Formats: sequence, C-alpha cells, structure tokens
Amino acid sequence: MLDVRADLRDDAAILDWVRAQLGDCGVIGIDMPTIVRNAAGSRACERDLGAVFRSAHAAPHPVNLRRFPDGGRARRLIDVLGSAGVVEALDVRPGDPRIVALEIFPHPAHVRLFALDRIFGYKKKARAWPAVLAEWSRYRAALETLAQADPPLLLDETIPHTVGASGYKRWDDTLDAISCAYVAAFVWRWGIGAPHVRVFGDLEAGYIVVPDRVWGASEPGIQPA
Repeated sequence: MLDVRADLRDDAAILDWVRAQLGDCGVIGIDMPTIVRNAAGSRACERDLGAVFRSAHAAPHPVNLRRFPDGGRARRLIDVLGSAGVVEALDVRPGDPRIVALEIFPHPAHVRLFALDRIFGYKKKARAWPAVLAEWSRYRAALETLAQADPPLLLDETIPHTVGASGYKRWDDTLDAISCAYVAAFVWRWGIGAPHVRVFGDLEAGYIVVPDRVWGASEPGIQPA
C-alpha cells in the first residue's frame, strides 16, 4: 500500500491525486456507480447481485437518475480522466496494458474474499458504537491476512488496529478505499473472467465487479459472525 488519503473532497483535488498515481497501466477501483441510465428503480446489476448476496446482507442500494441526475460523480471523474488515457472496460486481461476504471462494491467483495456468511458490521446505522468499532477492527484484521494472498496487500503501519467513535468516518472510508484498491489490483492480476472475477451487469446499463475467489479466512477473529 503506497498512499492513502481521506482528506480529498472536491473533484479537482481527487483528480490531481489520481493523476499523480497513474502509471502506464493498471486498474482504478471506484466505490460508487459509474454508469447510471435508468430513470428510476434499480439497475439490473444491482438486482442480479442482490439475488446472490442478499442473504449475506451485501445487496446494494438502488441507483437511478433520480439519485444521480447527472450520472454521478464517478462518471464525471472517469470522463475527465479519459484525457490521461483512462478507459472503462470489462475485458480486462491479466496484466492489462491499459489504465482501466471499474465500479467496485466492497461488501460482496468481502463476502467472497473472506468466505463470510454476513458482511462486516462496521457501518454505524442503528448499531451501538462498541459493536461498530469491534467490527471495524475485525474488518482491518481480515485485510491484514491478504498479505499472504496473490496479489498481496501490505497494510501501512499508520492504519491503527482499533479506532474510536471520534472521527470514525475517516477510518470507515479508509478501509473501504483500501478494499477497492485491492480488488482493482486483484482484477489486474487475474483479469475479468471465471474463476477469478465475476461481473454483474454490463457497460450499457451499469455493472459491479466482484472477486470470485476466496483467499484464506481461517485466521482467528475474522470468522463469520
């Protein structure tokens, strides 16, 4: 893990940071909808993904043009990055020579990577803080096991093992960003296709990319709750 930022808010700052990270090839993982064309309801990819992952509480929220009237922030960013050679494509090959941007949703990725029966409960919602903070630590512990995976993920020492309620949103976002970056690296390592990576949907109506292989969830403390 080379760099993690939780303080970039406006499009210009995000674009400057992304441009500074770009190399000659690779995959950019984006945790928000990149293609939204349906006027209401859900995208087909969300319905299809929900049918597979709903029992694990990993179904996505509906996305439509009522919520994202201009297509959404991710669409704007990808369009601007086109001038830097970034493309959106679902025919990614192992070690693809392009720079590809993809929509990724952390919850189903966690379910598959760590063989979870239920997602990590690190989102605040109606849960009490002690439970949320414990789940965040369990989430971080799971990511740490990916040091032995292929590709490996080495968490920076600045990512604490435990966090408090104060400023929690920063750490919530940080682990999700790391998850997306890891899935992006996973896709670039293995390419899109069975048995490694599954795509729900398509480039016409929207899609979500999910890793489809389990990489060791036998460590104590990260077993399904």
